[in-house]
Amino acid sequence: MSPRHQALFSSSLISPQVQAQLPEGYLMRPLEVADYHKGFYDCLAGLTVVGKVSEQTFQQTFEAMFRCQSVYHIVVIEDIRQSRIVATGTLIVEQKFLRGCGKAGHIEDIVVHDSQRGKKFGIRLIDQLKYIGTQVGCYKLLLTCSESNEPFYEKSGFQRKDLHMALYLNSQQQQEQQQEQQQPQTHSISTLSVVTTAEVRGDCSSHVSSPKALHNHGVHIEALSTPMESIFVK
Repeated sequence: MSPRHQALFSSSLISPQVQAQLPEGYLMRPLEVADYHKGFYDCLAGLTVVGKVSEQTFQQTFEAMFRCQSVYHIVVIEDIRQSRIVATGTLIVEQKFLRGCGKAGHIEDIVVHDSQRGKKFGIRLIDQLKYIGTQVGCYKLLLTCSESNEPFYEKSGFQRKDLHMALYLNSQQQQEQQQEQQQPQTHSISTLSVVTTAEVRGDCSSHVSSPKALHNHGVHIEALSTPMESIFVK
């Protein structure tokens, strides 16, 4: 794999302000090919079923995402001393015909490794993904969270809005969904979600290339609320 494919997206989209708030010895950056050997899947396993993924399959998926320029933004936090991924989150940018051919950002797969709780990595990931959303010109951001974690996301500017539903087309995923629904409310993922929205002042131009004062345009941030553990989003 060529060096230019090592990172999934440009590191220029990493906020210096957010990085500065991490504890010493931790680095926030784009996902890299080498992260397959740095515990990326061990981290994701704390969120949901990851399955058996070979290094070749990982690289092929990485390449496919890389070719979709400006769509996939998977952020990781690395423990530099241990060379291990300890937290990750994703922003997927959807191009629309609505809102003057605007862009909507979908926040997915937020997870912090059990060994790293209490360091506010979840907050830092959300702040970073909001930063990317503003920089690439999203007019709104959406995510799924638990009702118990609603106060956490309200502090980041999210409020309830609308209803969200899901249909799993894969039979195995349907079985997993049914098993999750049979578990206690605090540990299950519901197919129904309550969307929440908040407005953050920001530049929504499709050509945002540098940090700007958050004014003139509204970036709408929406969150879906479903039963889920911790601050996980999937």
